[in-house]
Amino acid sequence: MSAPAPVFEQVDEAIDRFAALVRRIGPADPPAVGHWSVRDVAAHVAWAMDLYTGLLDGGASPAADIGQTAALSDAGIAGVVEREPEALARAVEQARDRYLAAARDQTVTWHAGLRLPVTALLGLTLGEAMVHGLDVARALDQPWQMPRTWANTVFEAVLPVVPTYLDQAAAPARFDVRMRGGARVTFAIADGALTVEPPGGRVDCHIDADPVAFLLVFYGRSGPVAPAVRGRILAWGRRPWLGFALPRYFHRP
Repeated sequence: MSAPAPVFEQVDEAIDRFAALVRRIGPADPPAVGHWSVRDVAAHVAWAMDLYTGLLDGGASPAADIGQTAALSDAGIAGVVEREPEALARAVEQARDRYLAAARDQTVTWHAGLRLPVTALLGLTLGEAMVHGLDVARALDQPWQMPRTWANTVFEAVLPVVPTYLDQAAAPARFDVRMRGGARVTFAIADGALTVEPPGGRVDCHIDADPVAFLLVFYGRSGPVAPAVRGRILAWGRRPWLGFALPRYFHRP
């Protein structure tokens, strides 16, 4: 049985848009994010989907803990030989086709041995396509749309894995986190660990967020101040300043 919509269809369309953007790269290879160029980002997206296809087929992730994923990604990019835009775009599309063909209504073992439903795995891929599409679009000075419904899908997909990104030095606190048009959960941080709980109970800080703004802050593509000034992220409660501190509690995905 195929993986359930809408995330299946969202990933399919997001990769179509990403591949179209890759075809507009041109002869240069400008920097995109960190030490990655736009061609590196395209290679990463194709490589990551092939890695996930292997997980769907029963393989094990080479990353025994989440801290190993950055080096793993760099090694994957280095292994992509064809670097021309058209070749990279085709590689992205073909990796997408293999990935979605392998996706079934199942659970899969992700990095660090974490078990995820396939919908969460697809949602993480959707986040990669959305955020890395923005990286490439900014580098090329091209437009890039990030639908709110997609960002809400990504937020729900991130929930099973977000505890693995917590900085163990994070101070104890409870957050009521609400996505506009999407999920609402409680982030409970205690003893260097995060538990994602149903909404309710006493909290230190309420956060009401546009899901695209929250996604960009969580992935380190934006600070929290600018979206707060624009009303895209609001924080209130007994300790409202924690809304600005929350992004610093996590290692960047």
